[in-house]
Amino acid sequence: MNKRNWTAYYNSTKQNTLPRKSLLKAIANFDKEKINLSKSAIDLGCGAGIDVMEFLRCGWSVIAIDSQLSAIDSLLSSAQELTCANKLKTIVSSFEALDSLPKVNLINASFSLPFVKPVYFYKFWNVILKGLKPGGRFSGSFFGFNDFWNTRTDMTFLNREMICHLFSQFKIEYFQEEEKDETDALGYYKHWHKFFIVAKKIA
Repeated sequence: MNKRNWTAYYNSTKQNTLPRKSLLKAIANFDKEKINLSKSAIDLGCGAGIDVMEFLRCGWSVIAIDSQLSAIDSLLSSAQELTCANKLKTIVSSFEALDSLPKVNLINASFSLPFVKPVYFYKFWNVILKGLKPGGRFSGSFFGFNDFWNTRTDMTFLNREMICHLFSQFKIEYFQEEEKDETDALGYYKHWHKFFIVAKKIA
């Protein structure tokens, strides 16, 4: 998408979107463990900040990363409403430009990793693995082969087996495949093929 479309997307999701279910499940799984650990997180492709705001409301410190300055500006505007805004740090960067990430206990990537070009995808996945502490969790989503956008060569699409291979060092706690026709955030009707996952790093 161009900058104008990204801005429209952020405005739409900011008004109409709830925190992603994969993120809610990951946070809930940490709460169930009742382990005293640092609530440190990274949100990859934070967009308008729907998931980031949930992190902050739940007491997490979060680094929000997005390639679009307009996304970060939108997030910072929303975060001003919270007393815990000091727990938020932001970075404007593409994923391809990131060689490392701070080590944290939860990395969230809601509908952002599919937009990494295939030539960079596995390199960046290794960056994610190194940034996640043992016992930490990943929550996020991927697009499947049957998605309408799969004709695009600048995006990454995976099947179930490929996703499971990504998480060979993890215990998968939640894995849902969803395929249906519906509108996107900009109102365009398309066929979606999505995978949602929560996984705990064991190595």
